[in-house]
Amino acid sequence: MATYGIDGVRISASTDRVTHVRWAAIDPQTHDWLSQPKISEIAAVTQDIRSGAVVYSVFTLGGRRYLGPKIKPVPHPNGIDGIDMEVPDGSVEKSMDDLPRV
Repeated sequence: MATYGIDGVRISASTDRVTHVRWAAIDPQTHDWLSQPKISEIAAVTQDIRSGAVVYSVFTLGGRRYLGPKIKPVPHPNGIDGIDMEVPDGSVEKSMDDLPRV
């Protein structure tokens, strides 16, 4: 099972939904990228999650990378899935808005 990290997002001004992410495979222990991050449409992320991949948000603080909340697919009424962060126990750590824009 692959583990991916998302360190940037593109959010549509008209829908306020994430449309693209900057992501790549990541080592969950060291938080090092296993390949060069690339920008992909959100459908690629939701498809990989549904196929068993684990996807985390990734934040850089003080030059170090940290794994943030896990990413989950979110169904939208128009049939196009989106993503959001899993919030453990209802507490708010970080949100999609905290990721840099790409």
